[in-house]
Amino acid sequence: MHEIREFGPVMAGVNFVRLRSTTKLFRGMKAHYGTSLTLAGRARSRVDGNDYAQSPGTLGLKQPGQIHHDLERDAPGSFQLVSFDAELVEASRRALDHAVSERLVDAQVDPQDDRARSLRRLHDLVLAGATDPFALEVAVTEAVSAFTSFLAAPRRPRARLRSSLLRARQYLLDHLADKVTLDAVADYARTDKFHLCREFSRELGLPPYAFLTQARVVRASILLRRGMAPSDVASRVGFCDQSQMHRHFVRIVGCTPGIYAGTRMRKHFVLP
Repeated sequence: MHEIREFGPVMAGVNFVRLRSTTKLFRGMKAHYGTSLTLAGRARSRVDGNDYAQSPGTLGLKQPGQIHHDLERDAPGSFQLVSFDAELVEASRRALDHAVSERLVDAQVDPQDDRARSLRRLHDLVLAGATDPFALEVAVTEAVSAFTSFLAAPRRPRARLRSSLLRARQYLLDHLADKVTLDAVADYARTDKFHLCREFSRELGLPPYAFLTQARVVRASILLRRGMAPSDVASRVGFCDQSQMHRHFVRIVGCTPGIYAGTRMRKHFVLP
């Protein structure tokens, strides 16, 4: 059985991606806030330098800039990701008076945590293809409310990336539209370029150039989701021309920028 990829809008500000029967080991950067649900298969992944195991029923938490690197998969896997626009997350945080937290403490939800129920209900509705606007709005509101509480959770942080890698990552994110040199990144990170490249790849799962390319594609996807024309996006995110963006976008996202932009107007889209 070959891989099937489905994606489309759930409601305003909420979208889903579903992969079935994939054997790929993914690595890349997350563009949006959201939650994932493992549907089939077992895998081991590294998220922002911390290792996690996934099995059917595992709920994950995603946020912009998060680095995900699949390490191994025991069989073809299936999973679903439901993403939330930043404006929706911020509206929930303000309404519920959740404190601002720079990063998620954990990338997975403890199955015994009561908040898992709200996230799972939304996943189940999306899996079932629910179309009732009120049911979807209630499920989304409950799920986003649960999600923002994780951003505010006063729990003991897991081990963090070393400070030089955090500085290097931030430099790259701050200079997406610029011409970047390795020496400049290393200087900002307060290390030499040899240690930087070795540790960056070891801890984040991809070298600095691949990270920068992923970040540019992530930013492009956000602008496309906001309605910007693909022809206007390339230069805004640091690609030398539209053809370069097109090539990387297809390789990383799995479809062209034009098709991705068009999913804003569709209920459901399937890539065989």
